[in-house]
Amino acid sequence: MTEHVPNEVPSARKRGRPKGSTTGTTRAAILKAASKEFSRAGYEAASLRSVARRAGVDPALVHHYFKDKSDLFVQTMRIPVNPGEIIAEAATAPLEEMGEALTRALLATWRKPAFCTAATAMIRGLVSSSSAAKVLRPFLQEQIFSRLGARLPEESAEPRVALVASQVVGLIVARYIIGLEPLASMDDEQVIELVAPTIQRYLTGQLPALNH
Repeated sequence: MTEHVPNEVPSARKRGRPKGSTTGTTRAAILKAASKEFSRAGYEAASLRSVARRAGVDPALVHHYFKDKSDLFVQTMRIPVNPGEIIAEAATAPLEEMGEALTRALLATWRKPAFCTAATAMIRGLVSSSSAAKVLRPFLQEQIFSRLGARLPEESAEPRVALVASQVVGLIVARYIIGLEPLASMDDEQVIELVAPTIQRYLTGQLPALNH
């Protein structure tokens, strides 16, 4: 009696990945196209579909390699960690402790050399180039500031988040880009002790100018 051997079922390819594609070259082509599309259209107007058109690939292929537009942008910028994910985690802290949580998360992440290098370049571009700001500002608004604003009262969220941003960007520029002493040489716990209360006041404290 001849033993019946079931037909082998071919393994399914991942959605959007064409037969014969080479992961490295295809992904690199998408990143190159994304860099050009973000520069041309800005973060807000660019889309995965427009990047796919520029790269000459099916949009499903972009989804195959990148989770969403923010993931594509972060990888285009060569930032190893999405700042939005860091903020999202810090924003889970109780509101009255969020100032410390945000400051601690910022300093801990900046200690990672790969993140520090890429993020420093991003901040330099944000403050020195109008074209870079066109690309970066909407990304920061979507991934960072809107996450903070969602935890605050709607009527005061926008100015409070702007004040937090001014403190955070100022801290980054002074400590990591300019190297302003003695701030640059302080250990993290000293910086947290000094800066976190100010951020907390911006988040939840009385701000007289908002009461008029």
